[in-house]
Amino acid sequence: MNLVTKTNEFIALERQRATAWKHATATLPDAARETARYVGSDGCANGPPYDFCLPAKFAPWSLLPEVREMALGLFAELGIPWHHGVAGGPSNHLLSSQVQCVNALGQMVHDPSRVVKAFGDPLGTADVLEVEPGRYLTFEYIGDVDVFDEAPGHERVRGSRCTSVDAAFLHRTRDGALELVLLEWKYTESYQARLVDSAKDAVRWKRYGAALNDPNGPVRAEVLEFGDLLDEPLYQSTRQQLLAHALEKSHAHDADRVRVVHVSPPANVAYQRSIHHETQRAVGASVTEVWQRLLRHADRFVTLDSAVFADPDITSPEYVSRYGNNGRDR
Repeated sequence: MNLVTKTNEFIALERQRATAWKHATATLPDAARETARYVGSDGCANGPPYDFCLPAKFAPWSLLPEVREMALGLFAELGIPWHHGVAGGPSNHLLSSQVQCVNALGQMVHDPSRVVKAFGDPLGTADVLEVEPGRYLTFEYIGDVDVFDEAPGHERVRGSRCTSVDAAFLHRTRDGALELVLLEWKYTESYQARLVDSAKDAVRWKRYGAALNDPNGPVRAEVLEFGDLLDEPLYQSTRQQLLAHALEKSHAHDADRVRVVHVSPPANVAYQRSIHHETQRAVGASVTEVWQRLLRHADRFVTLDSAVFADPDITSPEYVSRYGNNGRDR
């Protein structure tokens, strides 16, 4: 089976899964089951109607009942924009990775036992501490300091135009270390080669060049040229790992170490094949392989199969009904 076939099969399966849930769940009003156009980043509903989209006025129902009120309130309180959101709320696309992330992790904001159940085995979580007042997990985390001067003269916005991670929590591990965990969540994403923009690249180098060239930094900058690191998803991973390193050096939250955890379904082969140049392919055959070979400290980056969250004790029966084991039904 070739890459295009496997990619199309994964997307088709997830669309079918979302459509089946949309028509079967008792958590949606009947009017929300109609086909609908996708509302894009411009706020306009364009293109044909899809079964895997909700009518725009029902976009908040893409969040599952057990997290909906909390998530809408938290994002509003923290000024976090929803990706391709509708009227200040979440996307109406049922395959939104941000929505899936919130559906999976939302109950952990106030229930640390779910953090332990999900991350106890892969990360050695023994105890969970508040990462923000009254919260054991938070979303679109950026840290307290603008380390890379990404918003000069302005206040940063969590999740928009600055280095953010989808979620974060603080735990004590079984080896006694206090660790800050930065979570990045992927679902159906894949990436194309970027268009080179010399002016923007100069700004990026000014922001991240010194941290990249630090011989004690987290990224082995000698492995790839800076331009190769600017292709997504390597660019995002680079910025997040640099942020994690800066937070660790500053002992943010009194943490002994800071680790990035990448959550995704292995069946999304299009994401793993989002390497675009021979120089990148010479380093590894997949995004994860390339990235691991760029790291100076391999233990500061962990991959986690999103199937972990298809467990009603971690999330909910409704989450399992909606997402199941992504990409594993065939």
